[in-house]
Amino acid sequence: MDYTLIHYNVMAWEGRAYDYGMGNLKSMGFLVDDLEFDPDLVIRGLIMDKVKGNLVKADRFGYIKRVMHGTQMLPTRAVSEIYGRELVDLRKEDTWEFLNTLFSVSEAVMFMQMVDKLDQGLVPAELGPLDYKGLYNAVSKALFRAHVEGQLKSEIMAEPERFVEPDPELPLALLDQKEAGKRLLLITNSDYHYTNKMMNHAFNRFLPNDMGWRDLFEMVIVSARKPEFFQISHPLYEVVTEDGLLRPCFKANSGGLYSGGSAQMVEKSLDIHGDEILYVGDHIFTDVSQSKVHLRWRTALICRELEDEFDALIKSHAQKEKLVTLIQQKEIVGDLFNQLRLALQRRTNSRPAQVVG
Repeated sequence: MDYTLIHYNVMAWEGRAYDYGMGNLKSMGFLVDDLEFDPDLVIRGLIMDKVKGNLVKADRFGYIKRVMHGTQMLPTRAVSEIYGRELVDLRKEDTWEFLNTLFSVSEAVMFMQMVDKLDQGLVPAELGPLDYKGLYNAVSKALFRAHVEGQLKSEIMAEPERFVEPDPELPLALLDQKEAGKRLLLITNSDYHYTNKMMNHAFNRFLPNDMGWRDLFEMVIVSARKPEFFQISHPLYEVVTEDGLLRPCFKANSGGLYSGGSAQMVEKSLDIHGDEILYVGDHIFTDVSQSKVHLRWRTALICRELEDEFDALIKSHAQKEKLVTLIQQKEIVGDLFNQLRLALQRRTNSRPAQVVG
C-alpha cells in the first residue's frame, strides 16, 4: 500500500519521522538542535557502510564508485584508498544497510548528519565511546521508537491531507483492471486501522457509484509481516468488525479481510501459482527479490524517482542529438589526428609515411 497505492509527500512524511527520531536522540543525550531534515542528501538505492560511517554508490557488480562520509563527498582517490577493489556484499548485514524504500530516507539523513557530529567530537562523553556502528544503532533505535510508539502514524491518520499526494486516476485504473477480469489483492504490512483510514482517504472519493476501496480487491491482507510472508506460514486471522476485532481462521476466502497468513495461503485459496501472479510494490528487496526468488511470482517495482529522470530525458532530446553529432565529429578528427601522428613518427624514423585521406 505505502508508496505503491498511496504516495506520500516525502518531505512531509520523512520530515516528521526525522523530527520524531531526532527527538528520541535528544532524549538519549545527543546534541541535535542545530540539525534539519535534508531530503536531497540521499536517494533510494544507495548503501550505508555502518562500520566506516559512509554512504556509498555501487555499480551492478558491487564495486564502489562514489562515497560520502557524513555529509561530505570524498574525492575519487580517497574512495580508492578506502575501499580499493572491495565489493559490497549485502549479505553482510553487520556492515551494509541498503536503502530499499523511501522510508529509508530519514534514517540515512540522520546517520550521515550524526557521523559529522561524531567526527567533530560533538557526541557527549557520557554516552560512552561510540564508533560509527554504535552510532548507527542509536539512530536506528531512535527511529524504531518513533514508529513503534505510534506517534507518527497517529499524526498522519489525523491529518492525511498533509501527507498524502492523491492520484485520482489510480483507483479508476484498478477498477479498469477489475472490470477486465483481473483479480486484485492488497497485501500490506500496515495494520487494519491505518490501512482502512488511509485507503478511505486516498481512494473512496474518486470511485463511482458509492464504491469503497474494499470493493476493488478480491482479498485484503493486513499486518502481513513481509518479507516473512513469502517464506513462513504465520497464523491467519479474519478481521470481523470495523473496530478491527480478529478471530482465528484456517482458510482464506474470496472477498475476505485478513491479518497475517502467508503467500502460500494466498496461492492455495485462489488456486493460482507462480507466474500467474504479478506482484507490484516499492520495496526493492521485499517486493521484488523475495517474491520472485521464493515463489517465482512476476514482479513490478514502483520507482517514482524515475519520473524525473524520464522528464529530463525528454527535455534533453535536442541536446542529445547535438551531442551525438559532436561526438561523431570528434571521432573523425581524432582518427585523422592519430594518422597524422603516426605519419610524423614514421618520417622522424626515416620511414615512408602512409596516411589514409
